[in-house]
Amino acid sequence: MPPDHPVVQALLDAAGRYEPSTTSVGRDGASDAVAFLEVGVPAVEFGPRGGGHHGPEEYVEIDSLPRYRRALVDFARIVAGLPVHRAEAGTA
Repeated sequence: MPPDHPVVQALLDAAGRYEPSTTSVGRDGASDAVAFLEVGVPAVEFGPRGGGHHGPEEYVEIDSLPRYRRALVDFARIVAGLPVHRAEAGTA
């Protein structure tokens, strides 16, 4: 998704409440987002703090998990309040 998309901005807003250093959202490396992007579904990556991604030394900072959870809850609430445009609405 483009950085100025309302959903990306909502994620930045929600994440920034708990991780003030959050300044961007995007894709970096291999993830499940690739499968969505390949079929034209916009995707971003977002997760708890950590390092050593996809290697033998990969880790997650345990103390970041509660902040990550709160950011996801806030993000869902923000997105639920965004207007839905017919072209973007699913037909489920």
